[in-house]
Amino acid sequence: MVTEDLEKGYSKEEEYFYKINKELIDKKRKEFDVQQLKQAALEKKTSHWMKCPKCGEEMTEIELVGIKVDRCNGCKGIYFDHGELEILMESQEPKGFLSAMKRLFR
Repeated sequence: MVTEDLEKGYSKEEEYFYKINKELIDKKRKEFDVQQLKQAALEKKTSHWMKCPKCGEEMTEIELVGIKVDRCNGCKGIYFDHGELEILMESQEPKGFLSAMKRLFR
């Protein structure tokens, strides 16, 4: 009888620690998965940062009529960030904009 009670006590103790360990492992697994997703997103962004959408070459930030735009070192394409084209189009000197574009393509 005494050994049965001891065995029962041990099995309950093992069950308790198994449950605690499982909860900790599940919690750590979720934290790890979230960290992995963040890392993957960062790597994706880093691999595409300042790369030309047309040819994949590196791009350089240049100033065009007071606005910084991105110019591809390979195909010489010019790309605007959100709102930059609108700012250039609202410029008081459309000739200045066109002459600046001409200078870029020389």
